[in-house]
Amino acid sequence: MRFARRLELLHFSTKEVPARDRHEAWVNRGWPSLAPIYRTEPLVPFAVSSESLGLGEIVIHYVTMTGQRWTRDAAMLRSGATDALVVALTLEGEAHGAMGARSFRTGPGSVQLCDLGQESSHVSSASRTILAIIPRAVATAKGLDVAALHGVVLTSGAASMLAPHLLSLRSMAATLTVAEGAQLGRMFLEMLTLAAATVANPASKPLHPRTAAARAVRLSIESRLGSAGLTIANLCRELGISRATLHRLFETEGGVQAYIRQRRLEAVRLALSDPDSLEPIHALAERFAFSDAAHLSRLFRSRFGLTPSDHRARARDS
Repeated sequence: MRFARRLELLHFSTKEVPARDRHEAWVNRGWPSLAPIYRTEPLVPFAVSSESLGLGEIVIHYVTMTGQRWTRDAAMLRSGATDALVVALTLEGEAHGAMGARSFRTGPGSVQLCDLGQESSHVSSASRTILAIIPRAVATAKGLDVAALHGVVLTSGAASMLAPHLLSLRSMAATLTVAEGAQLGRMFLEMLTLAAATVANPASKPLHPRTAAARAVRLSIESRLGSAGLTIANLCRELGISRATLHRLFETEGGVQAYIRQRRLEAVRLALSDPDSLEPIHALAERFAFSDAAHLSRLFRSRFGLTPSDHRARARDS
């Protein structure tokens, strides 16, 4: 009796690699990794863990990585044969830079498109992302103008459906056949096409001023989570808004201070989830502007139901 071939998650981690060799090991990993097609410079001691999943002609990477500077210049374009549209879905962390003539800043929840046939340069913080690599011919066949989408950050409602779809595929991978994976890959492509449709539509509506203001505040917060200068007064001064307006923007989150605390706790959780990280709890507390390790532990347990040490142990066991 013949059984249908199952999807397989391919794992890669620098955990067992000596610290001085980790970046080189990642760069030399080869396709389908994006590592060889960028010139990268780690901003802190480098570490990465990832899982890769093939969905027909589309490759999906689930990546947790430390901060880096990324460059794809004319020399790299000439030397590489990779020709694809990359969809970068940020779950945690942020990035800023330029793709072609577009400057950009991304944060949690953003969906950005990158044409590997064009130049780009950006800096990313420690992050957790999903990267979808779609061959240009496949994207073009669906009507996506890959060149015109270079650097675009999608903001449509349809874009918010992409990450949950890909995260569910990751959890279901072991139960799916290769044929089912290819079908779900085509479904993702349909969703992406829908999400990108408004980019080329001149009649699409601009962001509501309240939405634009809330996004600007969130990006400012995300870029300075570890700064003691991340205060309400400084946010109002930087963005030119009143305290009352700032409060209204974050009413559903319990106020801006509650939102900042939540994002800092999420950043700590991300750091603790990295099996390669040995950073002490008290150092994490200092890095993310908590008063001390005990203060961090109390808030972390209240938010996530277990202590930072227990979360780190569970992440390593899994």
